[in-house]
Amino acid sequence: MALAYEDIYQLVDGTLDRGLPYVCTYIEKLLGRPIIITDCDGLIHYPNLPLSAMDLDESFVTLPNLEKKEYLYSQKNNCLYYSIPCNDSQAFIIVKNLPTTKVSITLITLKQVKLAIKCYFSKLYQTNKNLAFFEQEMYEYLIGRKNANITDILTLANYHLPAETPYYAIAMLVHDIKSPEQKKALLSYSREYLKYIASDAFLVSGPRFHFFILPAETKTLNIESLNNTLKNNYKVALSFGQSTPHPLADLRRSCDEARIALYYPQVMGIQTEMQSFADLGNFIFLFSQDIETVKQFCWHTLQPLLNYDKKYENVLLRTLTELVNSNFNLKETAQHLFIHINTLYYRINKIEQLLDTDLSLMSTRVNLFTALKAWNLLHLSGFWDDSSDSISDAPLLFHYMTK
Repeated sequence: MALAYEDIYQLVDGTLDRGLPYVCTYIEKLLGRPIIITDCDGLIHYPNLPLSAMDLDESFVTLPNLEKKEYLYSQKNNCLYYSIPCNDSQAFIIVKNLPTTKVSITLITLKQVKLAIKCYFSKLYQTNKNLAFFEQEMYEYLIGRKNANITDILTLANYHLPAETPYYAIAMLVHDIKSPEQKKALLSYSREYLKYIASDAFLVSGPRFHFFILPAETKTLNIESLNNTLKNNYKVALSFGQSTPHPLADLRRSCDEARIALYYPQVMGIQTEMQSFADLGNFIFLFSQDIETVKQFCWHTLQPLLNYDKKYENVLLRTLTELVNSNFNLKETAQHLFIHINTLYYRINKIEQLLDTDLSLMSTRVNLFTALKAWNLLHLSGFWDDSSDSISDAPLLFHYMTK
């Protein structure tokens, strides 16, 4: 069925004014069968699905590889997949229950209505572009300590939220990402998942961290369900760190806590994919201080050993770390370091001399344990200032400071 130009442009105007259902219902009426509209990630934009977290998996479909073809017809399930290029990406019209004999005439219709679909996704692209700018600005504010007003940043995405409202953050770290397309699809799913949790929740994604920002009154994310879905669908490994609630005006603090919680299991040798800041024990009190205060504590405690190792051999900090990790078991420490026990005694004496302390005292051991673990947490979570004089030593520590 050929459409007049007036009909085509009327479809475009109607779609821009009334949304995607306007053109989709028209297409379904012409074809006499249901259709699905998705973006390049397989996220369904039409038909509208129930807003329930239980239905989120049904919000995505698996798309075939068209290899830059305009369409693909699957005789197995009688589906036609029609691709529409848009803003360096693609949208798809999926026509279901389509017999082979109807493919040709259906393609003629889809070619005539694709302009309306393309206009919808072009408008959506601009919205997503604005959202990407918001996430970039918020990420730089949270991670880069950008001097800005958080309320002004929130308005970039039309979030008009009271600064005193308590929010908490969940930091997500994705391992084994194999391609930018895989990462993009994973984050698209995560954003949709967050929409089902709360309308005033949002995602802040950056090069290293991804933060789920949720109001404190919202039920906590079902991390186990999200984790399993992302692992199964995208074949990745994930870890999460959750903060305690703080006012939205102090969102930076929430994200700081989430980052510390995220790396805490790695530093402590704990096997868990989800760690809450509220369960960090004594480290809650330490990292409730200003980050600069924690850095000063670590630097003041470990500086003599760092200076010595930098000037001579890189052995004393490693020796102290092994002592701490073995609960000061000298035989075990010597075995891990592959040194004679007399060499270990010499190093212990040197450590005590440089730090002006007695390693046999429990108070000394606790203090050094705290400083070493906090030092590693600061570096792994990206808090240590790259301009610091001590940062040049940091890469030497990572491979042996984790228990």
